[in-house]
Amino acid sequence: MRASIFRRVGAGLVACTAVVLMAAPADAAAVSPTAAKSQADVAGVQRGDAVRQATAQQKESFLTAHEGLLGRRLSGHSVAAPATIHPSAGTAFINKGNNQGASAAQSVSTAVHPTNGGTTIYTPTLYPAGGSCIEVTTVYTNTTQAVEAWDWCNHIDFEASVAINSSFVSKYTSGGAYTTQIVKTTGSTWVAYLYNYTTKAYDKLYTSSGNTQAGTTGWDVNELYSELQSNGQSYACADMAGKTFSASNIQVNLGGTWTAAGPGNSDTRFDSGDAAYDCSSRSYKMITPYSHWQVVG
Repeated sequence: MRASIFRRVGAGLVACTAVVLMAAPADAAAVSPTAAKSQADVAGVQRGDAVRQATAQQKESFLTAHEGLLGRRLSGHSVAAPATIHPSAGTAFINKGNNQGASAAQSVSTAVHPTNGGTTIYTPTLYPAGGSCIEVTTVYTNTTQAVEAWDWCNHIDFEASVAINSSFVSKYTSGGAYTTQIVKTTGSTWVAYLYNYTTKAYDKLYTSSGNTQAGTTGWDVNELYSELQSNGQSYACADMAGKTFSASNIQVNLGGTWTAAGPGNSDTRFDSGDAAYDCSSRSYKMITPYSHWQVVG
């Protein structure tokens, strides 16, 4: 929709994660989704009430940003302010009936600090097709830099969070990205992992079971929620200027087999279009359909 009204199309997913130096995180992309799983929790992770309280100001923008993706207004949440935008672009996962997970190398940065309190950059954000309980998103606000897990089955809220700081960068990133995997284990249980480059194994971020309220289509996208300046440009435009955001090595798990996202299992149905971002300097490209996309602010 236009900048002055509530965006319904593609509002769901503009996951905007910043990469400072690397446009294509080659080292992170080399990590296999079949790498070992450790029994350890992600270092520094917080979960539960503390996370819900700390992220209370993010919840509304996250729900609003996802309404276009889900095609409906979510109960218990108010209408977005008319002068906000919430577009998305990237990879959409098709529900093939045997989807059991998704994995990607997600760009990340300690240099993204939105200045406007009404702006949140969710980039990249990953949600597998097949009814996942969990979405893993990279979050940048004027007070927060974190990788967080959203629970679509239970509290419908942020339930786990780990700060993007020097400790996180040293353990969980390579080439400007972290690698995350969300996989269905048994029954209706889903587990989100982050790859630990120190131990060479995946550490547990969050676990949840139940029935999702987000549907069975999935995504790995560049998404944001932003207010507009008087000149009609998004506040996020200045926040993202000169920075690169990307997702690479995007893979889906079909019937227990990992395969690259591509035609046949993915598409771009959630793309809002470049104009929806209200940022004249922004450029977006699907580098390899649909396993690698990139945004330059």
